[in-house]
Amino acid sequence: MSDNRDHPDYDYFPYKSYEELNAEKRRHAVRRGLGAMAGLFLLLVAAVVGIGLIMGGSPLTFWDKLSQTGTSTAVAGTADPKDAASAPAAGSADTAADPAAGQSTAGGSLGLTTVTVSEDSQGAIYVKDVSEVVAKAQKSVVGVASESYSNFSYSSAGSGIILSKDGYIVTNNHVVASGESITVTLSDGTAYPAYVIGSDAYTDIAVLKISADGLQAAEIGDSDQVEVGQAAVAIGNPTGQLLGTATAGIISAVNRNVLVNNVVMNLLQTDAAINAGNSGGPLLNQYGQVIGVTSVKVSMTGYEGLGFAIPINTVIPIVKELVENGYVTGRPLFGAAGSDLSAMAARFYGLPQGVYITAVDPSYDSYKQGLREGDIVTAVGDTAVQSVSEACAARNTHAAGDQVSLTVYRKGQYVKLTIKLGEQTDQSGSYNF
Repeated sequence: MSDNRDHPDYDYFPYKSYEELNAEKRRHAVRRGLGAMAGLFLLLVAAVVGIGLIMGGSPLTFWDKLSQTGTSTAVAGTADPKDAASAPAAGSADTAADPAAGQSTAGGSLGLTTVTVSEDSQGAIYVKDVSEVVAKAQKSVVGVASESYSNFSYSSAGSGIILSKDGYIVTNNHVVASGESITVTLSDGTAYPAYVIGSDAYTDIAVLKISADGLQAAEIGDSDQVEVGQAAVAIGNPTGQLLGTATAGIISAVNRNVLVNNVVMNLLQTDAAINAGNSGGPLLNQYGQVIGVTSVKVSMTGYEGLGFAIPINTVIPIVKELVENGYVTGRPLFGAAGSDLSAMAARFYGLPQGVYITAVDPSYDSYKQGLREGDIVTAVGDTAVQSVSEACAARNTHAAGDQVSLTVYRKGQYVKLTIKLGEQTDQSGSYNF
């Protein structure tokens, strides 16, 4: 090989053999490994020092205790007999206290403490055993399956609550609204055909009846007494195949206004898991009493633990109306079906924003007074409205039989109609306005 050290156009560099290059790489790898080990050692030392300072002792004392730990395990209220000789003396800072009082109990050779917390402890957070709640209510929860004759398949599956020993059951309207054949399955697996006594799409409540007796009826609580932070247990039939599934959490909020199918509902909020199939099942308090009927959950990416239940104090009067009359009496209705006309659609077509009428029932006064499909309702009485929920809220300030004016946009002109409100007797949801 020629030597370029004297060549005017090249800088000289020493030649290294393949074996020399490999040896040099190995030396670099060893140095990097030693450096990494030194860094980990320094991090470990820093961690030990930090823990020792946090625990109120010197780092050397903590390290000495750590090295003597062995396999000891700390258990609340108990100690290894071998450690009896080294137990702290009475009156010392680590003296064991009565576990029932919710105080600290010494355990293990680390000098650490475990805590037994009772329900009446002050300022303590604890996990409540809800097995008694589940055992009390589980036989009162049923599975509800709704089948469609059109394709002979289950159109929906949910849960229900037994209200009486002779077979009255409450569930959600949306669980049974789309099916012609309904089956109720008890907690022991026994299945019964069921029929609808009455349903109310406005509150999402339906009452079913099965031919059975001697059933275990649920105990009804008082949802007006529910407070944020109290225990909440849900039992239901998630996926339609997991009857008796229990989940637990707390009451996250009360009096939560949620827009559901163009209706603003006042609901209880919980972080207990509410899955598809839980609809119609009970939300229970810590005494095993029903405080709500699970109905809604938020199922969107980025959101967890947002479940809602209809307060039982709202449900019971609706149930009584449905059992006695088949519908909720006195509820006003214009006898029309409407949908929201969005701001974007209104701007695109040059129309006012309001309720776009899609159908009118000929048996109601609104049809006789000239309300027609294609009209856009922009005001109910003196209240301007831009959505079905706003229009229904304004309508509900009146009673069935009242004369109420509607401001309607039709073919470039505004007209005012005076309409006698009817009573909503068909509460399947066909006419929502």
